[in-house]
Amino acid sequence: MEHRFACDCHNHSHCSPDGDHSVEAMGARAGELGLYAWTLTDHCECQNWTGRYRPRVERAWEEMKAPRLPEGLRFYRGIELGQPNQDPVHAREALAGRDYDFVIGSIHNIRGYEDFFYLDYSKEPADFVDRVLSAYWEEELEVIEWGDFDSLGHLTYPLRYIQGDHGIPVDLSKHRERIDAIFQALIEKGKALELNTSGLRQKIGRTLPDLPLLRRYRELGGKLVTLGSDAHRTGDLGKGIDEGMELLKEAGFGEFALYVKRQPVLLPLE
Repeated sequence: MEHRFACDCHNHSHCSPDGDHSVEAMGARAGELGLYAWTLTDHCECQNWTGRYRPRVERAWEEMKAPRLPEGLRFYRGIELGQPNQDPVHAREALAGRDYDFVIGSIHNIRGYEDFFYLDYSKEPADFVDRVLSAYWEEELEVIEWGDFDSLGHLTYPLRYIQGDHGIPVDLSKHRERIDAIFQALIEKGKALELNTSGLRQKIGRTLPDLPLLRRYRELGGKLVTLGSDAHRTGDLGKGIDEGMELLKEAGFGEFALYVKRQPVLLPLE
């Protein structure tokens, strides 16, 4: 890694349905990369807690308790809560009794629809994209109002598929008011915004969110930003983190946040 304090705080092991490698394998890779800190954040899709995700969360917690890791690696225990606004009871159950260092709040699907990954946008009417994005922003605000998370994950997640995979142009200027409302709500609640670097290795070719939105967050007074590769395998761990740190500098930030015991530790972008 090119940056002294490079941290990857969003990634997944085989405890996530779509993860490939063990906790210890991911940790070994973090050590090889020379990461300053590594936070593992396996999935919990809250509306599917009963049956599918409860055993996965329990397994992830057990495997994170005392893994064999490279000497000197700072390791923190996290979780990515998907759709906590849609099932707040089970979201809180996922957190109960487990002293996570870091909790990501994310939305992968809006109510009544599958994950954005699965939607076939070509079969929908012309206004479908703007309608689902409007619903998505409102659910993001619900997550912030719910509040038991530390960083809002991959804000522009739907664009990974709408623009990246399907090549459908999106005019975000139509949505600026709601995006600003999300930024302002994060700032007022003292929550962080995640810079997710997965888009750099995908068809969309940019971070989620990208530079203009990072600048806007900063303009509105945003100070807390976390960094994550969203890796689901060892080969992607740490990818884009150095580029993301440079992007934060370009957006006007001098620091980023690493969460320890649910509290932000600010580290320089050097």
